[in-house]
Amino acid sequence: MSAPGRSRTFPITSYVLKIASRCNLNCKYCYMYNLGDTSYRQQPAVMSEHVVEAALQRIRQHAVHKGLESVKLIFHGGEPLLAGEAFFRHFVETATRILTPEVTPQFSMQTNAVLLSEKWLELLGELKIHFGISLDGPAEIHDANRVDHQGRGSYQRVAQAIALIRSRQECGRISTRVLTVVNLESDSLRVYKHIRALGAAGVDFLLPDGTYDAPPPGKSSSSDDTPYADWLIPIFDEWLDNSDTEFKIRLFENIVSLILGAEYTTEYIGGRQGSVVVIETDGGIEPVSALKACGEGFTKVGLNVLNNEIDEICEIPLFRPYLLGADALCGECKECPIVRVCGGGYLPHRYSSANGFDNPSIYCRDLSKLIAHIQNRTLNALPANVSSLPQLPRLSASRAAPSYLEESIY
Repeated sequence: MSAPGRSRTFPITSYVLKIASRCNLNCKYCYMYNLGDTSYRQQPAVMSEHVVEAALQRIRQHAVHKGLESVKLIFHGGEPLLAGEAFFRHFVETATRILTPEVTPQFSMQTNAVLLSEKWLELLGELKIHFGISLDGPAEIHDANRVDHQGRGSYQRVAQAIALIRSRQECGRISTRVLTVVNLESDSLRVYKHIRALGAAGVDFLLPDGTYDAPPPGKSSSSDDTPYADWLIPIFDEWLDNSDTEFKIRLFENIVSLILGAEYTTEYIGGRQGSVVVIETDGGIEPVSALKACGEGFTKVGLNVLNNEIDEICEIPLFRPYLLGADALCGECKECPIVRVCGGGYLPHRYSSANGFDNPSIYCRDLSKLIAHIQNRTLNALPANVSSLPQLPRLSASRAAPSYLEESIY
């Protein structure tokens, strides 16, 4: 018989597989190595075959129980390519053996691209592993944070990898979307145009990880400033004005979809129930990795694929705010008119040692301003004969909304 509460577990559709717990870069803002959690030092450098087998058996068990026809398996790290070519081939073969035909695995990977080569591209294409690349902009911006262990910038190596990908015709089916961490010291439009000039398929802008105890650059727990919204808004305006649907910006596309009524969510916005679990190199089952920014050993909850089922996550208090989505938000967020779009923001960004996750996101003002701007521009761009769109409630001064929302929304 299942333990109490397991029947309430939401389907986990995606697994972030930390197949390598070390990295060949030492990015200054990295939640895994440079925001105070050193627990990675106690983990194996690479996931063993024993853990791979156990993890895939647990994933299959959960997927079949929940009636899932496919699962997303996301190779992550550290730097996943450090696991080596033989590891990837063995993993895909093992996943195919264990999961199919009942469950179809979909493989993807996030890489810093420093190790990408012709041989790697051939293998990733053969194994049908889609991938994204981390790049923060032009050389001086990228190299300000994304350095190796000798303090040297990594831009030239990443740019060479992107050029190599573009030179290979068969790589057209492989994602070359770029993941970019916002750097307030940079010119946002210059960053955007540079990424486009490199030939990427799109970009996913991420806010730097931080909490109320350790705020991200340019923010404080008491500030009403909106530097991150102010950085992103010019990019949205240019992207919208260009009407280029070929270049994807996930953050903006998701916000637009939510404004127009889509039931969509990511870890960062939307507020629906979480559907992603992390599996570490030692088999540890953990919630979203960026929670490592909340403190030493914060994500270590005592579950492991060697001993536990995936369904057991619902019994762990740290998983609940993520699994419950908007239902676990603080009272202030639940009363906010734009909560169905922002969803309270990314869970780690709501943390304080005083209140746990019972806070708005430290990026609350930025998210509010960005969403309001995108909503106005989106609705103004729609044809006049489009009606009956699901809309956010009107805001009024009596609800203590920030002044920019009172003035701009609708």
